[in-house]
Amino acid sequence: MPKVKDKSRELEVLIATMNKTSLDFLSNMFLSQSYSNLTLLIVNQTTKDKLLVSNFANIRVINSFEKGLSKSRNLAIKNAIKPICLLTDDDVIFLKGFEDVVLNAHQKYYNPIITFQTNTTNGALYWKYPIKEIKHNNYITRKTLSIEISFKKNKLIGANFNQRFGLGSQFEDAENYIFLNELKKQGFQHMFINKSIGIHKPLSSSDEVASDRFIYARGALNAYKYGNLAYFWVLKFVFFLVRKNLISFHEMKNKITLGFKGINDYKN
Repeated sequence: MPKVKDKSRELEVLIATMNKTSLDFLSNMFLSQSYSNLTLLIVNQTTKDKLLVSNFANIRVINSFEKGLSKSRNLAIKNAIKPICLLTDDDVIFLKGFEDVVLNAHQKYYNPIITFQTNTTNGALYWKYPIKEIKHNNYITRKTLSIEISFKKNKLIGANFNQRFGLGSQFEDAENYIFLNELKKQGFQHMFINKSIGIHKPLSSSDEVASDRFIYARGALNAYKYGNLAYFWVLKFVFFLVRKNLISFHEMKNKITLGFKGINDYKN
């Protein structure tokens, strides 16, 4: 494998994956270019009988026996070694030249966290992004995917994802918003760049918003945001689901109970 090119030495791609025993999955992530000139850190959440090994100098692997996406992110952030880092997952397909987009943005802006766009496999944008480079408002922070987050390593010392939130955790949603919002509270100003860096499958939002997992997690999120007013949010949201025919009238009681449970569990 050739030596890392100078232009990419400042960037490290932090990949979250599970139960991998081979690096073959990287070929699908880097369809448009070789990853031989990139620095990769893979956190493989797995079991002791399914270990991932790298024999390449530019690819480091941490086999972790913990569960939870936020734990994976935190382990990657802690062990990253390059000045600029990009979070990602094993089902992302990177666009050619994505590393230049990320590095150029960090050279242009002082902001510790800079986020980007994602395309879907259908050829559309993943969500309705701003049409220009702009500092984060609440809408952008709320919509940002983890795979769109890059950061300056030396500015985020001690920063962590809340391990109660995220896939595989107690509340399986909202970890990105809480991560970014907590940094805002510390005085960070995040920057959005209206350029796409990767491709991901579109979210089936009509199914997701009515799921028990989503409602339970959103109850917790709104307890984080609004305290006891979160109970009113749950009622309003469940009525919205009924109006949109996403759930039936007979499901209301169960969904409200789930949302309230998310609030109470978060507070405890």
